[in-house]
Amino acid sequence: MKKIFQNKNFGFTLIELVVAISILGIMIGGSIVRYSKVTRTAQREQNRANIVIIREAFFQYFYRNHMDGNPHFPPAPQNENNLMDETWASSAIDSTISGLRPKDLFVTREVPTNNLKNPFSYMNYTVFDSLANELRYYIVIKDLDYDSPTYQESYEYSI
Repeated sequence: MKKIFQNKNFGFTLIELVVAISILGIMIGGSIVRYSKVTRTAQREQNRANIVIIREAFFQYFYRNHMDGNPHFPPAPQNENNLMDETWASSAIDSTISGLRPKDLFVTREVPTNNLKNPFSYMNYTVFDSLANELRYYIVIKDLDYDSPTYQESYEYSI
């Protein structure tokens, strides 16, 4: 009788092994889903921060020119979807004033892009406010990259 009980204490039963593997699988599966959500959220916030960097650089440019009596934002790109690509970033903003290029407005000498290194869309326009009897200047920055976490998010700012 002693011999039968001693043989059962040498390892795991099949049920114990299956339960342990199932618990590990559930924990790993849950952590992968959570990691994916955290990564996507971080990418979304990075894209939004890049849009704010673009906005601040364009506003500073506007204010510098406003003090000189010529308030304007950098012109919108003339390509399809108004994307701030390298061609646009390397061309002069206003060659009659200076050779300043859009990418020169940033410390890194590059226009910020989304997390997938694709450019944002940029437009600007002016509206006359008859109540205030003044011009309102607007910029619109939008992410048109389908794979980006900020896809179709549009940010409109005015001065």
